[in-house]
Amino acid sequence: MRKIVLVIGGIAFTTSFAGAMLRAQNAAPQPAPAGQAAARPAGPAQTMDLATAKKMVAAAEAAATAMNQHIAICVMDTDGDVVLSERMNGVDHTPVATAAGKARVALVFGLPSGQIADAIHDKKPVTATLTDIPNGTGGEITLHFRGGLPVLKDGKLIGAIGVGGSASEQDEKFSQAGIDAIAAK
Repeated sequence: MRKIVLVIGGIAFTTSFAGAMLRAQNAAPQPAPAGQAAARPAGPAQTMDLATAKKMVAAAEAAATAMNQHIAICVMDTDGDVVLSERMNGVDHTPVATAAGKARVALVFGLPSGQIADAIHDKKPVTATLTDIPNGTGGEITLHFRGGLPVLKDGKLIGAIGVGGSASEQDEKFSQAGIDAIAAK
């Protein structure tokens, strides 16, 4: 990981460039011996399990239902893999993509997507610890909206949750409801 101060005006380019820059800093993988298939580089073990993701999604959905909202929810692990994605009835494809994009932003930057959105709105730089997510680098990131939150356990990033489909501030509340569900054990 590397701390970088990003000037928000060029953030869309910077995030793609930063991921490439982080990957370039890592040592080049060693070629597989002749006759053997190349193994996937060793990375951290799955950090977000399905049971945890299900609790988060259920809580976010319950919070949305209580406010008569229909949303899409995406939970990712630290590799950028989708652990669980749900689209409530009546939600089209756009919130599904934005929920994943918001989760990816929270994962890459280690910050709530709303904090980045505020910096963009205020035209201020933001300091973030960029994380290279090996499987999630090709997806959309959604910088201008609230609703993506990093998920921490014992102070360590274990994944992210993103919600799309309602007002941006409500999306963030629904994501927080998901996090609260796993914090209250």
